[in-house]
Amino acid sequence: MDNSIYITLSRQVALFRDMDATANNIANANTTGYNSEHIKFESYLTKDINMGNHNKMAFAYDISTYRNTKVGSQKVTNNPLDVAINGNGYFAVQTPLGIRYTRAGNFQLASDGTLITSEGHPVLDVSNQAISFPDNTNTIEIGDIGNIKVNGEDFGQINVVQFENEQLLERAGHTLYSTDASPTPADPSQVSVAHGVLENSNVEPVLELTHMIQVSRSVSSTAKFIETMYDLQRKAANAWAQQA
Repeated sequence: MDNSIYITLSRQVALFRDMDATANNIANANTTGYNSEHIKFESYLTKDINMGNHNKMAFAYDISTYRNTKVGSQKVTNNPLDVAINGNGYFAVQTPLGIRYTRAGNFQLASDGTLITSEGHPVLDVSNQAISFPDNTNTIEIGDIGNIKVNGEDFGQINVVQFENEQLLERAGHTLYSTDASPTPADPSQVSVAHGVLENSNVEPVLELTHMIQVSRSVSSTAKFIETMYDLQRKAANAWAQQA
């Protein structure tokens, strides 16, 4: 196969990954606390040793996915169970696979009074225990550091944490993240909790749609190039066969 086809195919595969990431961003444009993801590309150089040619060939290489950690806009809901994080903090939640982290603060109450995420995972306190409200709960207030008051009395505190490198968190669902890195308690001077507020997705739909169109056009052009190269190879093979 011609080297130009190999190089173009590497570009095509990278574009498909880019398209998948962009489509996922668009699909989650209205998901509470969602952070958009993007693909980082670089050129991978290797030697072309065919027929003694030692020139360098540059292949497209999608080396990693990185997350946009910019805080999304906020909307006021006045729901006593809605909370949003200002700064680079995360809520700790318990899942069947262990503790995970999220910025989505659209919490709910389970039938037994446990504070849970929209996906049903218990929200943890600073001791990594589930938060359960008593039956006589009339009012719930959540303070700037995640401290909870029930019926005006101190009750507990939501576990809000930080990480030295947020890019080490791996997506474990639409808004959940997992990591082997150890979290630290959120610094009140850097991170605060807003009560009765939700953080919107930080996806910018217009930019993502524009990027999707650009990627789609690139996919079409590379596909056309590959088809043209195959056509030239077929013609060359037919011409060679007729002369043989």
